Amino acid sequence: MRRTVIAVAAAILMVAVAASPASAGHGNKANAGPPDNAQQDVQSNSLTTAGKAAVAQGRAQLDRTDITTSVGGSDIHVYDASYSSSWYGQTSCTDRNWLNGKCDHMDVKFNTRTMSGKSTGYWQSLGCHELGHTGGLGHRSHSSDSNDNSCMREEIWPRYFDTHDIDAVNQYV
Repeated sequence: MRRTVIAVAAAILMVAVAASPASAGHGNKANAGPPDNAQQDVQSNSLTTAGKAAVAQGRAQLDRTDITTSVGGSDIHVYDASYSSSWYGQTSCTDRNWLNGKCDHMDVKFNTRTMSGKSTGYWQSLGCHELGHTGGLGHRSHSSDSNDNSCMREEIWPRYFDTHDIDAVNQYV
């Protein structure tokens, strides 16, 4: 009997860890997945002025949710550089919590090559979008954002989370 209970518990844990996190009610999965807790330290690594504006906007939007951000170095590391790829920004989980499958450490990268010449508003939208991924948000399409006001859209540049985004992040923390 004891072996059966241990085997069942181990199987449940393996399924929980192996299951990929949901995308917080959005159409596509977030590469980072949901954060492992509601307190997220953000470390800015030698950012340009535009990169700093992007981080400030992203943090301000996360702070509108149940996530609280602070300056530090353990959860989210933000970089901006000229990357050879054609993307504007990228978020990835670099350390997943093996127990609950949520992301413990994330990297956010802003591509200064593709963002060159863009206004502060575009950078703020990018910061909102990429830090939105750190809250577990995926991309949204026009069909799930018909009033075009979510920074989680890829083809437009709003600078804020809408109420759907906020509710989606809050379901994880």
